[in-house]
Parts: sequence; C-alpha cells; structure tokens
Amino acid sequence: MKEEVMEYSEKFKIHSYEVDMTNKATLQAICQYLQEVASNHAEELGFGMTWLLENSKTWMLSRLSVKMRYYPKNGDEIIIRTWPSGAHKLFLLRDFVIEDASGEVLGVAGSSWVYMNMETHHPIHPSSGEIPFIAPPGVKRSVSENPDKLRPSENPVLKSAYKVRYNDLDMNNHVNNIKYIEWLLESMDPEFRKTHIPDELLINFLAEAMYGHEVSVHLDKTDDGFLHSITNDGKDICRSETHWTSLE
Repeated sequence: MKEEVMEYSEKFKIHSYEVDMTNKATLQAICQYLQEVASNHAEELGFGMTWLLENSKTWMLSRLSVKMRYYPKNGDEIIIRTWPSGAHKLFLLRDFVIEDASGEVLGVAGSSWVYMNMETHHPIHPSSGEIPFIAPPGVKRSVSENPDKLRPSENPVLKSAYKVRYNDLDMNNHVNNIKYIEWLLESMDPEFRKTHIPDELLINFLAEAMYGHEVSVHLDKTDDGFLHSITNDGKDICRSETHWTSLE
C-alpha cells in the first residue's frame, strides 16, 4: 500500500453545462464532484478501480448526505477536501468539505460505503482486516452525524417513469448514482424549482437498476421538505429526503 495520505483535495472549475437557470451549479454536479474526489483519493491510496478490478472488489455508495450553504456559479473554482472518517457497522465512512477559492465553506457532506467482494456478492465487514484503510479513532468530522437510514414514504405520489437506457449505466453495468439524483430532482414542480434551491439532500441507495428496467419516481410532501422514492417492480431501490430554501 502507498504511503497513506488520509486527507485529499482537488480543485474543480464549474462548467456552463453544470449550471441551471440560476447560473449556479446543480446539486447533481456537486454530487458528481464528490464521487470523483472519493474515487481519486482511493487511487492515491492504492485502492482505486484498477486494484479493485484485479482483486474482484468494489466500493458501493450506500448513503450520502449533502448540506449546501451556497452554490458556486459558472466559472467559479471550488476545492473539495475529503478523508476517511471511520466505520459504523458494515459501513466505511467518508467526509467532505466544499470550499470556494478563498477557503469559505460552501457545503459539507458525509457518506457511507460498503466494501464488496464481487465474486461472492457479499459485503466485507470493517472488522475483517481486509479493508484497505480505516480512519483512526477520533478523526475529525465535517458532519455532525452519519447519513441516516430513511423510512419508506407513507403517501408516495407517482410523478414520472423511466426505462433505463444504456447511457444511464456506470462501469458496473448499474444505473449511475447521479442518475438517481437527477430523476428525483426532476420530480419537483418546475415553478417551485424556479424559486427554490435544494440546501439538504439525504439519499439511500438500496438496490441496483439495470439496462431495460422500468423505474418509477414518487414524491411525498412533509412538513419541512420532501420524501422521494424510486421503485423497480414495486420495490424501493432508492429513497431520499430533500430540503429547499427560497431564492427570493
């Protein structure tokens, strides 16, 4: 294993195709950056995609929470810092801080990952000794709590349906995690989207969707936000909760 660099940072420039009608980066663009930084840090530590494929292992993102204070605009540069932040039950934890070029914090995120044996399709427990890197006790956290497990929505309303396309798939032949986020955000009313922006996202990835699967996106209003669910064959494969702030 390479000498461990337990904190990793990377700079990104917001592109015109990553912003919405307000000229601000979309939430899915931010989440894509988070996944990119996590993957690149794993490469830095010697356990990136090349090593994973050679050893029939993979990292699976199970839960993600994102809290944004401000969104960067087209052309802005941001820096994302990340580090392994511990283990909880089957999960390996990773935290993130999103900063602008001056060092002001734009947002924070926490994530829970499962380390999988691709031959047996079983998760590998953090206590097994097989995990490449686990943060030491007392490591700093960017979030106050780990991403929660979401309950099923009580009153889901069908908003849209999709048939999984080839371009929706990732290198594991599953629907890319970012595509789920796009689908659930698309379920929001366009007039609401014109005057609000998501400042909190919690998402649970429960099962994979494959090419040709037909998925349905549901929405449920709560007192202070929205519950989202994506189903395949009547079963939840993704649950999410979002909170929004007014642009006015």
